[in-house]
Amino acid sequence: MRPADRLGTRTWVLLPAVVLVLSGLAAGCSSTPAYCTDATNLKTSVSNLSNVDVAKNGLSSLQTALNSVQTNASKFVTDAKSAFPSQTAALNTSLTALATTIKSAKGQSAATAATAIVPAVAQVKSSADTLQSAVSNNCS
Repeated sequence: MRPADRLGTRTWVLLPAVVLVLSGLAAGCSSTPAYCTDATNLKTSVSNLSNVDVAKNGLSSLQTALNSVQTNASKFVTDAKSAFPSQTAALNTSLTALATTIKSAKGQSAATAATAIVPAVAQVKSSADTLQSAVSNNCS
């Protein structure tokens, strides 16, 4: 065997380092952002919020659904605020408005409460949909 045909000790020492670097690059290219799971959870909770029957189950059921959305939104915003600043700000604004509307609706007639709550829930859904559209490009 000629010296040029043999792998030297130095080559064997460097080989594991090269493999680690290449595998790390491959993993980084194919992985999805951490916030994708948060986005899925947020989408589910917003869907649940939209399906609450306040007339049948009362304002407390809407408050419970809102709490779930707020929890999931908070987690998402923590992980993705820098990637989606305007969308997360719009979602937070609509969630705050809905929370305020629910507090104001307590003690009112169902018809009066509904006139304020329905548009607030629709705004949360709209801002969440806008956010989901932006996220979907990164979480396919």
